[in-house]
Amino acid sequence: MERGSDKNGPREDDALKAELRGMLQGNGPSRAEEWRDPEPPADDDPEVPPAGASQG
Repeated sequence: MERGSDKNGPREDDALKAELRGMLQGNGPSRAEEWRDPEPPADDDPEVPPAGASQG
């Protein structure tokens, strides 16, 4: 059987896979770079209706 990596042995590969499973399948941030996340609104920002909301 051909392995994708020859850097580590099979046991170490399995240990690393188990260690990373939570990060790969978890509900963490959706972006790798934190600076790409949209900034939350400031307290003094005016209220803006959601897109598609009718006025009146």
